[in-house]
Formats: sequence, C-alpha cells, structure tokens
Amino acid sequence: MKQVVRQVKERNKIELQLQNIKYELWRLDDSEYRKLRQNSLDIKDDSNFFRELYFSELLSEDKLNLAELFITLTSLFGDSSDLFDQDRGSFYFPILLVIKKEINTFFYFIRIFESRGWICYQTSKLFENEADVDKNRIQNEPFEQEFSRQEINNFWSYIYRYLTEYFHSIKLNISVEPFLKRIDSNFILYGYYDHQYFEEGYECEELYRARIQHFNSVGIHAWPPQNIKPILQTIISEIADK
Repeated sequence: MKQVVRQVKERNKIELQLQNIKYELWRLDDSEYRKLRQNSLDIKDDSNFFRELYFSELLSEDKLNLAELFITLTSLFGDSSDLFDQDRGSFYFPILLVIKKEINTFFYFIRIFESRGWICYQTSKLFENEADVDKNRIQNEPFEQEFSRQEINNFWSYIYRYLTEYFHSIKLNISVEPFLKRIDSNFILYGYYDHQYFEEGYECEELYRARIQHFNSVGIHAWPPQNIKPILQTIISEIADK
C-alpha cells in the first residue's frame, strides 16, 4: 500500500507483507542516500535468479518498457534522483528498506535504476555504526538471520510483479505529459508521445540524433532548458543576508 507520510517534509512510503515478513519502503533523498551509503555493505547478487527473472520478463506479455516502468516508479516514489551516469543511465531510485520480523527489525537500502537500457535491482545492509562496516569487502553474502538469500529473491520477485500490476492498475487513470529520456551510450530513447509509451533503440548515432531532433522539433526535450536566474538570485540574497 502506497502512503505519503508528512514528517518535516512529505515522503513516499510503501508497506508490503510477504510470507510473515513486513516490509516498509521509504524514499530517500540524495543527501540521505549519501550518508547511509557510508554505513552500508552491498549484498552479492544472485546472478542465476536475476538471469531467470530477465528471461521470464522477455517472454511476458505484461512486460513494462522503460517508459512504463519510469512512470510507475515516479508514481510510487516521486521524481528520480540525479545520482546516475548521464551517459549510461536515465533514472535512479534509492529506497530505505525496513524489514520487520518477529525476532527483530533490520535496516537495508535498495536501489532500482537503469543502466545501458537494463533495469538493475541492488540490495545493501545498513549498519548503525560505520566502524562495523568491513571496508575491505566490496560485497557480502546475505546475513541469513536478517534477510536470507531466499528472502531477497522472493522480495525482488514480488517487487517485479508489484510494479507490473501497479502500472496496469493506474495506466487508464493517470495523466502523463509528453516526455523523452535518452541513453546515449546505447542509442536508446524512451518516453511518452502521441498518447503512447515508447522505447526505441537505434543501430547508429546518426539515426539516433535524427530522432532526437524530431522530438525537439515538436517541443519534447530530454533535458528541457532551465532558467537558472531564480537559483542565482537565491544564492546572492543568502550571501547578502549574511
């Protein structure tokens, strides 16, 4: 169940229950993510599980394209973070994961992001004390009492289905403005135009750039021009106040 929690600021939250485990997913802002990242240890992925998930996705009639998944994630968690490679990626969602079991409550964080046209799902354990983080380890096997390998796989399989079902439940009831996202490293474009979600790949840069120009000509830009004057005025006024 999606919620919007009013703390000091509004924050998107989802509550789930799977096999007697309660999960809370809290959207993190970039500052929170950077701080928590210092106290985290990445959990090694189960490559066989994700390979099977991707293959099953290719065969599914309900498979979401990048545009549909992007709209789903923004509907659930708000705007994407900017913490992605502008050349290789197009969105990034860092999320605090609270795992509530009978034995205890455990804190992790997860990331759902796009890289070179692939959707990536990553899991990390959080430590309250940074000194407990083994800085010599890049990745760690799951902590079985907290969040076992099977529980991680079950969780991500559920999230995949949840995102797909959520999109199909809202697609007729949401208003989407035309938009364009680009993945320059792989010549991929996706977005919403003429009442359609689209995802397009190109074999050469020339065709890719020509298509971008077409979208620009009808007023759709991957990076809309921004007016920085208000930002400059805010900085100047803050300095003047001091």
